[in-house]
Amino acid sequence: MVKKMKKILILLSALLSQGVFAEGEGKHEMHAFYFLNVTNPAVVVGAMDKFAASDCGKQLPADVGLMAERINGSAASTHFIIVSYEKMADFRKADALMQSCPEGAAMLQEIGSGSDPVTQFAVIPAIEVGDWGKDSIFMKYDMSVRDEAAYGAAWTELMDSNVADGTVTSSYGLNRIFLGNNDASHFVYIGAPDFETLTANQATLTSSRAFTKFSRKVGKLRKVLNTSLIVPVKAWPKQ
Repeated sequence: MVKKMKKILILLSALLSQGVFAEGEGKHEMHAFYFLNVTNPAVVVGAMDKFAASDCGKQLPADVGLMAERINGSAASTHFIIVSYEKMADFRKADALMQSCPEGAAMLQEIGSGSDPVTQFAVIPAIEVGDWGKDSIFMKYDMSVRDEAAYGAAWTELMDSNVADGTVTSSYGLNRIFLGNNDASHFVYIGAPDFETLTANQATLTSSRAFTKFSRKVGKLRKVLNTSLIVPVKAWPKQ
């Protein structure tokens, strides 16, 4: 796992040196996702707690979270770690820090003892509305998108309509996968305070006239590959 995580850090450093910039309006310019098949959740959380409490962890310029994939189709992962950077330059700082402190290596080794790596990717938020850190559950839709601008405009129109009528009351966003993607090029997410609210809102949203209009517009622009239910386990905000 240590080698695979180092590999994505090296690739990200190379790509960032070419000048990749976020287009979203949210808090973060980039998110890195590390998907795991977790066999011992307590070990993973304990390793991340220990690192966050260390001098090295207190210097990490990123917000970190552990998410559980309660339902994710045939995907092999059970959890993912999301590392969120407010600025692209923060990735460089985090990379240098993790290469220099023994606490970082120890954390990766401990995580590896309680999980197996599955895949990794990095995303740039194209649309990020609301504070997703305050939501307790999410629907996530992995997609292959042919025209991001056209899809984003249609999706924004849909979400604006559903925010206006009170169907959507929490965070939502569209993320572009710029490194590590296999079939998916983007994903969208919609958050909620609880499962009952999330499912009720989704039922209302997908039966609305706005959704019918949206479906006609994007039918040839995107293919939905998987839908998953995501629950936050624990967060370690930047200190």
